[in-house]
Amino acid sequence: YNAVLVGKYGVGKTSIFRRLMYDKYTEEGETITTSGNSGLEKYIYTTCVGDDATPVELTLWDTGGQECHDSMTCNYYRWCNAVILVYDTSDLISLTSLHDWGKAAQTYSNLKENVVISLWGNKADVAMNCDSAQKWDTVLQTLMSEFNIPPSLHFIVSAKSGANVRTAFDSLVRDVHSRRSSLVGPEAEENGLRTVSGTQAIGNGNDQCSC
Repeated sequence: YNAVLVGKYGVGKTSIFRRLMYDKYTEEGETITTSGNSGLEKYIYTTCVGDDATPVELTLWDTGGQECHDSMTCNYYRWCNAVILVYDTSDLISLTSLHDWGKAAQTYSNLKENVVISLWGNKADVAMNCDSAQKWDTVLQTLMSEFNIPPSLHFIVSAKSGANVRTAFDSLVRDVHSRRSSLVGPEAEENGLRTVSGTQAIGNGNDQCSC
């Protein structure tokens, strides 16, 4: 399976990614030498799901801020089973801006409206801004309703302390695996689930994006 982190610049997507990958905190923009290409990084996360503890792998992609380049981003949406919408819990604008990211995910993913969308509020270690709780709740409920995000896929996390990050990701993996398991054979192919050596394949160099 594949998932990608998206959201407004500065919300902590790369910090979340590196918390998962290295179990350490890095500031946005801080460089860590990787083998990635053009700022892209990937991390293959493995966890066990179900009563039989089935091992499941999900490759998480961090675009390194390049999601502002639409032609690159939609190519990564194309083969994603899940999209993680990230906002800053101290910045209401970062939450309202996620509408566009969610629509792009449903537009360019081969799964369309069936792509799994998870919502993560980062910077739980920072005090929320002075906007009213009612305003935050209204925006949250509207966003979750529009993209069919269940409460079980909305998390408040902290890349800085590590709080809830792995819990959130484990929940996402379980949900993706559960939905994928319900689709088999031709139906899975019709829903954009292409398997290569047991692992979902991000679009290859021949994929062209219309955005």
